[in-house]
Amino acid sequence: MTAARDGSHSAARDGLAGARGDSRGGTRAVLVLVCGDAARGDDRAGLLAAELVRGWLDGLATPPRALEPALAALTGHVDVRDVGQLEPDDVLSASSDEAVVVVDAARGLPAGQVARRPLAGLGSGGPVPRSSHMLPLRDVLALAETLRGSLPKGTFVGLGGSAFGLGDPPSDAVLGGVPAFAAAVVEEAARLLSA
Repeated sequence: MTAARDGSHSAARDGLAGARGDSRGGTRAVLVLVCGDAARGDDRAGLLAAELVRGWLDGLATPPRALEPALAALTGHVDVRDVGQLEPDDVLSASSDEAVVVVDAARGLPAGQVARRPLAGLGSGGPVPRSSHMLPLRDVLALAETLRGSLPKGTFVGLGGSAFGLGDPPSDAVLGGVPAFAAAVVEEAARLLSA
C-alpha cells in the first residue's frame, strides 16, 4: 500500500503507475483529493466517505450492487488522498492525463445532502466547501489554474453539514448521508475516467 500525505493508505493507488501507461485515451486516472478535519464535526464527512470508498475498492466493505461496475473500472486507476486543507500543490500534482475529484463538507446545503459541481464552476454560487482552508477552495483552484494554465478536468463533490465546531461530533444527518456521499465520489470518478 502507498502512504498519503497524512499517513493514511490506499491500496487503490498501487496499480496507478501502470494506469498511466495503458491504452486509454484522454483521462487515464482520477485523483481524489479529500478535505476535512476529523476534530470539527461535520467537516469529517469527506474523511468518512474516503474510508468507505477505500473499503469498497480494497474489498473490505461490500458496496451497493449498482456501484460494482464503477468500482471495477476505477481499480488501479484511482488515487484517494486525504489532504486535510486543499493546497494549490495538491491540484498541481495531477498529471495532464488525470482528472480530479475534490471531496469536502459544504455549507449552503441541508445537512446530509450531496451536491456535485464542476471544479471550474465553484466560484459561481451554490454549495461552499466548508473545511477550514487557509484559502477558500475557489481561491486555491484559481491559483492552481493560474500556475498550471488551466484546471484539470474535475468535479467537486460535497455533503451538506451543520456542526463544524472544534470537538463537535458529526451530526446524525451527515452520518446518514455518508454512504450516498461515498457513492457520489465513486460515480463522479468513474464518469471522469470514462469521459
